[in-house]
Amino acid sequence: MRLTSRSSRSLDLARSEAVGLGAEGIGTAHLLLGLVREGRERADPLLADVDPERVRGLLPMRVPDGGSLPLTPGAAAALTVAARDVGGARVDVAHLLAAVLTHPSSDAVGVLERLGIDPGHLWARARSVASAPIPLLVRP
Repeated sequence: MRLTSRSSRSLDLARSEAVGLGAEGIGTAHLLLGLVREGRERADPLLADVDPERVRGLLPMRVPDGGSLPLTPGAAAALTVAARDVGGARVDVAHLLAAVLTHPSSDAVGVLERLGIDPGHLWARARSVASAPIPLLVRP
């Protein structure tokens, strides 16, 4: 899978957050947090309404075990959806965000709902920025 530098940075930040929280894997909520942090670094308006501290506060914290950190099945599926739908192009943050929000039962969707942010609206905003179609599975 080919990623833009921003998407790659988002994944690095997601991994860092998952490690810091002692997670057993990098989940969709960690991907969301990585995207939020990367967006804050660049003053990206797409996720300007999402506070990374509030997202982090909703994620479970465990004692880290120091092992390697795989993607959870949901996060791996989101990356697969994003890569498939851009074809040979690079996956940008808007594509990655839309893919993370495609499954209504994902941790990322649940976190946004607990923050009072409509994941369907955020999905639509991400899709308006992205150029490749990703099917909507979240309630609009």
